[in-house]
Amino acid sequence: MTVRDPMHFVANQETPSGVGCKSQSVLRALTLTILFTVLASAPCLAEDANNAGAGPVATVSMDHNTFIPGEITVVPGTTVTWVNKEAMPHTVVDLNKGFQSKTLAKDASCSFTFATAGDYDYLCSIHPNMKGKVIVKPAS
Repeated sequence: MTVRDPMHFVANQETPSGVGCKSQSVLRALTLTILFTVLASAPCLAEDANNAGAGPVATVSMDHNTFIPGEITVVPGTTVTWVNKEAMPHTVVDLNKGFQSKTLAKDASCSFTFATAGDYDYLCSIHPNMKGKVIVKPAS
């Protein structure tokens, strides 16, 4: 800012640091990249270390903005592991707030053990059109 007299101020064209809009955009993109990297390395919020590996297991892949399979049926006690197979980050969030993953980068995974029978609808909070379902039924 330039002061001509005490009652008249003129803003300079550059920011105080001399950084232009393009540089600020690059800085913002770098900051987001670092944020995603940190989140991807944080422990999974849905993972329950006490139950992992105690019973049956099932795997759901994330590829082409799709959960594969989109719907699975398991028995109580099954640990479901979601694995992100693409470069785009994804999450796994239960619509009833029973479990939620961190942001999963490529090849990252998250697990949750389903102890109670019921239907568990979930989605990717980054891509809400990406939906899946776990149906937990006692063995016949």
